[in-house]
Amino acid sequence: MTSLAGPDQPVPPGWRTHQHVQRFVTPAPRERVWAWLVDPATFTDTQIPPWRVEFLGGGFDEGTVTTHHGPGLHLPGVLGEIRDGEYRDLQYLYGAWAVSFRLLRPTRLQIAVADAPGGTEVEVSIDAHVHPRMLRLWALSQRLFWRRFETWTGRAVAA
Repeated sequence: MTSLAGPDQPVPPGWRTHQHVQRFVTPAPRERVWAWLVDPATFTDTQIPPWRVEFLGGGFDEGTVTTHHGPGLHLPGVLGEIRDGEYRDLQYLYGAWAVSFRLLRPTRLQIAVADAPGGTEVEVSIDAHVHPRMLRLWALSQRLFWRRFETWTGRAVAA
């Protein structure tokens, strides 16, 4: 039996699995970057209405249920493995979607940090099941969005 969370979700027939990986170095100590990445306020307080992020039953702890929702987006998930100061895993539940459940189904978001020359390397990895006609658009949108995340990270941890 397959899980209904994360990478074990069934791939719809004819769809493709896609993984986008983005790496960048931000000029701040790892402790500061990590603290920002595991602070629920980083995600709950920065959403532009009507989008919203919620954490149920805790903050950034393994097993905490979370959802990111708004027009064109429904991403319920559960926080998986968290290694303090280095790695966090968010596994999206079956039923998560972006744009439409019939087009894009994110399954997992992983973020890792490590010391790097000049600051902290951040690696973001997002997995999704993607309808073939959306594959190129999804790949492009991920490159653009996560470049913005790099900018947001730099601004937030520089303060």
